[in-house]
Amino acid sequence: MRTFAIALASLFTLATPAFAACDLTPIIGAPAEKREGQDIMITLEVANRGDTNCPGTIEAPPGASYMVDIFLSTDRAGPSTWAVYNATWREDVLLRGGRVSRTNSLGPGVSVRYGAPSYEIGPMTLPTGIPPGDYFLCAGVDMGNRVAESNERNNVACNPLRILPTLRIDPRRGLPRQRLPRSPG
Repeated sequence: MRTFAIALASLFTLATPAFAACDLTPIIGAPAEKREGQDIMITLEVANRGDTNCPGTIEAPPGASYMVDIFLSTDRAGPSTWAVYNATWREDVLLRGGRVSRTNSLGPGVSVRYGAPSYEIGPMTLPTGIPPGDYFLCAGVDMGNRVAESNERNNVACNPLRILPTLRIDPRRGLPRQRLPRSPG
């Protein structure tokens, strides 16, 4: 009987969270390819998977509410704090126009899509000087750790983004001519 009571108590201990808290998680959608310096539009949703309210900046003071950063990275980790804007490429660079600073509070199990009515945010501008290759366009929620969360490890979501080589146009030659298909007849 004593073993059963210990097992039952252990089960309740594992099933009950250590403390009630919110749990912010971003979801990002973005194009698969772009060139350095181009504008980009994204879709962004933030979900609260926790069991208490997550304060947004619209209803709560900035020091106790979340914001979202959109940044470019070579990995899915993200910066240790807020991303920093720069017009030229560097790791975890915040895109120009890439901070969502007006955020809604989210109750338990609630999510919000930003960019209404079309649910697209932007245009944001990619930095210049990005070497062509494979990167990640990421959304980082509450990167400044202003909101107490039950899980701080799910605050970054990323989509693969291939940076294409920049088209270089020789001013002496102009644009390359395209051949049009011959029409039958």
